[in-house]
Amino acid sequence: MNKAPTKVKLYLILSLILDPFYFIYQNIAILRNKEEKNRSAERWVNQKVKRPAGHLIWLHVASVGEALSAFPLIEKILAEVPEPNILVTSTTKTSAKLIKDYDDDRVIHQMSPYDTFFVSKRFLDHWKPDLACRVESEIWPRILIEIEKRNIPNYLFNARFSKKTVKRMKSDLTSSKYLLSLFDQIHVPEKHTEQFLLGIGVKSSSVLVTGSLKDSRGSLSFDSNLMKEFNQVIANRNVWLAASTHRGEDEIILQAHNKMGGILIIVPRHTERAGEIVSLCSSMELNCQLRSEFSHLKKDTEVYIADTMGEMGLWYSLVKIAFIGGSLVERGGHNPMEAAQLGVISLHGPHVYNSSAKYDKFKSEGISYEISNAQDIVERFGSLSATVLEVKAQTAKNISRVDMLAVEESSKAIKKALGI
Repeated sequence: MNKAPTKVKLYLILSLILDPFYFIYQNIAILRNKEEKNRSAERWVNQKVKRPAGHLIWLHVASVGEALSAFPLIEKILAEVPEPNILVTSTTKTSAKLIKDYDDDRVIHQMSPYDTFFVSKRFLDHWKPDLACRVESEIWPRILIEIEKRNIPNYLFNARFSKKTVKRMKSDLTSSKYLLSLFDQIHVPEKHTEQFLLGIGVKSSSVLVTGSLKDSRGSLSFDSNLMKEFNQVIANRNVWLAASTHRGEDEIILQAHNKMGGILIIVPRHTERAGEIVSLCSSMELNCQLRSEFSHLKKDTEVYIADTMGEMGLWYSLVKIAFIGGSLVERGGHNPMEAAQLGVISLHGPHVYNSSAKYDKFKSEGISYEISNAQDIVERFGSLSATVLEVKAQTAKNISRVDMLAVEESSKAIKKALGI
């Protein structure tokens, strides 16, 4: 193992005394309903949950998006690895619930451990993973170094970095290169991420362009009876969707909707923001409804706030046009693939660096359009007739077929590391 740079060494020293601070942080998070009290012990390693016999693959996902993208890989591992067990760790309450509901005894979920000296060692001593995999971009220096010390194969799948993260990494190239060198292999969804990693000094032999894990998922499922129930109330009114919105986007979406009328289904990326959207609706005199309070669509509802999890397939099934969130603010834009697979045309803001190649392709095929403000949204709606939307819906379905390359390459790396 190469010598750690000074800043990394300072962090490692700090990790020796961080436990009390994390304890305070955790209790504040519980009071704010950001964490579940009955699962708080898992952050410190709950040794009552025993390590199962056989191969144990540790897969870390931060939140819901990463968890959903990892499901095809989990299915592949369970099908092809002898005596497999998968320990999935995640950070948020919503992702925890999603993974907990995964119907297979070979998949164990625990809340992610804190990145301190004592917790990291306790975690690895207890679970003894045969290999470690992370999805997307959460990099914890202490546990990465402890993994390296134990010669545990270590992979970063579907690696992508926000503009803020890229800026931070470029400001300290030595530490960034060192931490990324602790991974045996890094799989990236797009060429520009590969170029960034090579540019900061990561070895080309360690980086592989595989496409996105999210492209390995089939189209989202939905309850056809619920779809019929909603459509009966919607009737002939215009309906559109704002999917995975972030703070700073809802105002623009609601301003556009106020001009167009009909029904807007808005799905905040983080459901705890639903109250903020209710306040915005009230300030604009829009009649809104929270799904968590009353699930059946009311006839006089103008804005339906879908503050529940795992129903995006239903919302896409009800519309022909959807705004994809995280793109009017600098979040990099969420993947438009889910919309396209269900024949939905997407609108997006200028910030789509997370899936820039995908957006470029969709724009060239005429199934995705860039907008900058409320007026752009109104004008785009006015330019798309029902007949045109039907043609574009079929185009969207045709070019968004499942691509299993990322899952295949990730599975191949895992099996090689296990000697299978």
